[in-house]
Amino acid sequence: MKITVQFGGGAELLFGKVKNHDLDLPTGEKPWTIKGLIEWLKLNKLTERPELFVQGDSV
Repeated sequence: MKITVQFGGGAELLFGKVKNHDLDLPTGEKPWTIKGLIEWLKLNKLTERPELFVQGDSV
C-alpha cells in the first residue's frame, strides 16, 4: 500500500529531518491500522529519540 506521511512541528527532527515520507507498506492478511502504522514508523523510519514519538501505547 502506497501512502505519504508528513511530519511537522518539530516531529520531522525525529525522522532524519525529513518532513515527507513516501512509503510502500507491506501488505498482509490484516488491514493496516493507525496503531500498526505508528509501530511500523517507529521500527523502520525513526532515527532518534523514540521516547519523544511513542510512550507505551501513546503518541
